[in-house]
Amino acid sequence: MHRTNEPQVTDFNGQVVNLVAHGFSAQLAAVGATLVSLEYQGQPLVRAFDPQLPRPAFSGAILAPWPNRVTDGSYRWDGTEYQLPITEPERGHALHGLVADTNFSLTDHSEQSAQLRTIITPSEGYPFHIELVISYQLEAEGLRTTATATNLGDAAAPFGWGSHAYLVAPGERVNQWTLSLPAQQVQLTQGQRLLPTEVVNVADTELDFRAPKTLGTTFIDHAYTSLEFDGQKQTRAILTDAHGVGSQIIWDETCPWVQVHTADRDDPQLDRTGLAIEPMTCPPGAFNSGENVVRLQPAATHQASWLIGPVQAG
Repeated sequence: MHRTNEPQVTDFNGQVVNLVAHGFSAQLAAVGATLVSLEYQGQPLVRAFDPQLPRPAFSGAILAPWPNRVTDGSYRWDGTEYQLPITEPERGHALHGLVADTNFSLTDHSEQSAQLRTIITPSEGYPFHIELVISYQLEAEGLRTTATATNLGDAAAPFGWGSHAYLVAPGERVNQWTLSLPAQQVQLTQGQRLLPTEVVNVADTELDFRAPKTLGTTFIDHAYTSLEFDGQKQTRAILTDAHGVGSQIIWDETCPWVQVHTADRDDPQLDRTGLAIEPMTCPPGAFNSGENVVRLQPAATHQASWLIGPVQAG
């Protein structure tokens, strides 16, 4: 696709805009407020896709008003049962919220920033009225995403954020890359439906990446928690090749969970070619368990932010 600062219209992903600043170049799509690509001095930081084609596997999409799964698509809120559309029929769940396929409006755009907006209108399964504003800004350290939700309705709404970028390092496959993730606990799942079960310590398991470790053939599709935050109340996941070159994602305590997925797919172009690292405000099944679900009061706002940047050797 020809790169220009002016928005271009695509068949599958709506308007596409390009940002350039501080040695970074990023491409964004209006459908799903999606991060299509991000590079630093020519080095890819996320697994990119062609915006003229359908977006693969939620790559780069914003996830709201819940990340991950609502088990069976059903949940109870303030004493009322709700049934969401089943959007993952092979497992029988409602997956990754309501806006991944929504065509957001591009409300602001400059050479180094863009803002996209949509409104979730009340529906049978989610009868709440929520404005979402997604701001992308190229900073000296990387691409910052700031996601803001405002309750436009007159009832408190259940809410959660997530994002679905696939980070990369030099090389073709996850197997050769090293992951560092300061998480003490992980949520286990049961069976082919990936039903969330208990949260356990990562110590002495293959899912322990508190010290940098090569991923190898390890399969991961798990939510981590009990994250170690620094003095600035930030944490980060770092993905590098054998030379210490790669990418990282940094987020704060607003997201006490992070989903990690090795992207095991039948399609060889997608199979283990990126590592999904998804900061989340709540875990899988949160609408079922109630854990860390944001109670978004009428007129209230909730905001989450994360940054994707490079990791360089030395």
